[in-house]
Amino acid sequence: MKTYASALLIAGVIIPTLLHMAAREAMPWWPDTVSMGIAFGAAAVAMVWQDRKDREQRRRFWNALRAVGEAIGRSWTSR
Repeated sequence: MKTYASALLIAGVIIPTLLHMAAREAMPWWPDTVSMGIAFGAAAVAMVWQDRKDREQRRRFWNALRAVGEAIGRSWTSR
């Protein structure tokens, strides 16, 4: 949960605030900066969620592949 919160804080609060201050022309807080924060924050949380899901899927795939390899190895040695 800490990873999700830090991604949301960095992408949803810090980056839009820095972009607001760095803009050449005056950018209003509402709706420009707030909408950027919502979009960036949601995208960051989705990317963290997808990364964790992919990592779990890769772990399961390699465990299954290892089990198949061990089963094949046992069948070859039993002959």
